[in-house]
Amino acid sequence: MTNVIEDYNERNGFSVPRILRTVLPRIRRSITERGVLVSLRRSVLLPFHLVSEYREARRLSPTAHPNEFDLAHGVDTEGTHDGWTFLSDLEIPSANWIHGNNYTPIEPERFALVMDMLPLHHPDFTFIDFGSGKGRALLLASRYPFRRVIGIEFAHQLHAIAQKNLRTYPRRLIVCPEVESVCQDFLEFTLPLQPLVLFFFDPCSEVVFGRLLQKIRASTLAHPRPLFLIYVAPARKAALLDAADFLLKLTRNDDLDLLVYRNR
Repeated sequence: MTNVIEDYNERNGFSVPRILRTVLPRIRRSITERGVLVSLRRSVLLPFHLVSEYREARRLSPTAHPNEFDLAHGVDTEGTHDGWTFLSDLEIPSANWIHGNNYTPIEPERFALVMDMLPLHHPDFTFIDFGSGKGRALLLASRYPFRRVIGIEFAHQLHAIAQKNLRTYPRRLIVCPEVESVCQDFLEFTLPLQPLVLFFFDPCSEVVFGRLLQKIRASTLAHPRPLFLIYVAPARKAALLDAADFLLKLTRNDDLDLLVYRNR
């Protein structure tokens, strides 16, 4: 029955969570790695996650043509369905996959406006994109003279595409001397000890983001250095950010749907 439903939806342009291919293998792997009780607690969340994605997917159609940015630069940064790629269509080994948000790339124009807001000397700073997907923000950030540009992505398929994009992107446009994509759950990533620009395009739920904020706070307190935090499409994350005692809000822009902070 599942295969029949998937075939129907694929013929009609729907992207639907592949239950047999993506969910059941994850549960089996979870049982092997974590035991039955932990796996059962995690699996309770799956139906809610999948129903949410299914409702959203029914409104979308396959991305028919590359967008202007991809066409101009010979890369692949767009999502697969109306600009979105669903995490349930990917094999993600991290236990935090259930808290991840689906991938869509930031618009180049919005990214440029965000960068213009930052009062910083780029060569001093490392730019980090949390949940970097296919790497569009990395490519855009590489046009600035940052010390380093790092993308962190826990989906192997998206990370592989990002690496290919970094190899394909025109060299003449890259100003930053070091640009890389790292395949890792960003809760496991160790922040560099240089001044930082932390970039988020709504990659995860409040559960994971709250834990990440605590890691960022601990790092900046243990090793004081300048830090800017940018959150695009913050939604319910704004309350967490405003409550963080180590952050000071610099900008709230409702037109661009973003918040910008620096550390105190």
